[in-house]
Amino acid sequence: MHHSRRGLTFLEVTVVVLIIGVLAAVGTPHFARSVRTRNARNAAIRLADYVNYVRSVAINEGRSTQLSVDGATDRFTSPDVDFPDQPGKRISLSIKEDFDVALELSASFDSASTLTFDLEGGASVAGNPLGVGVISVGSRDIVFQILVDSNQGVVSITETAATPVSNPSDSGNGSIDAGGV
Repeated sequence: MHHSRRGLTFLEVTVVVLIIGVLAAVGTPHFARSVRTRNARNAAIRLADYVNYVRSVAINEGRSTQLSVDGATDRFTSPDVDFPDQPGKRISLSIKEDFDVALELSASFDSASTLTFDLEGGASVAGNPLGVGVISVGSRDIVFQILVDSNQGVVSITETAATPVSNPSDSGNGSIDAGGV
């Protein structure tokens, strides 16, 4: 009776480990970018929802409301609107704490960082109708721009593949409808 050895040779194990190592080296950066992109998209959708919510509170309650973006702290706030599911707690969202430390937040509402919605939902800055309103959230790989329409205050999301910009005409290759009120 002939007994054959079972198992793997050192060469076979080395080849398998090498293949796994190459796959991990190639796949890890792609996976990390996918996670950052997903986090940036989720942050943009949540921010767009909050912009819509702040606007709808202005319309539904017949009063003006404000929102602010602080690029230095990567924080979105509304000093006079509560979270929808947490009465008494003002809207305040930290992109780095709530989504991903690699994400950055910036905004330009006609070169200002605070936007006001009137009781009809119109967007203004320092008492003047909004010209261009953009909130950018993303990393070095991908940026989502939340565009606030100057007439209606309606929000849309555009995806770009570069650094944050303050001009919606520079937007790039994809769009997500964030809805409106």
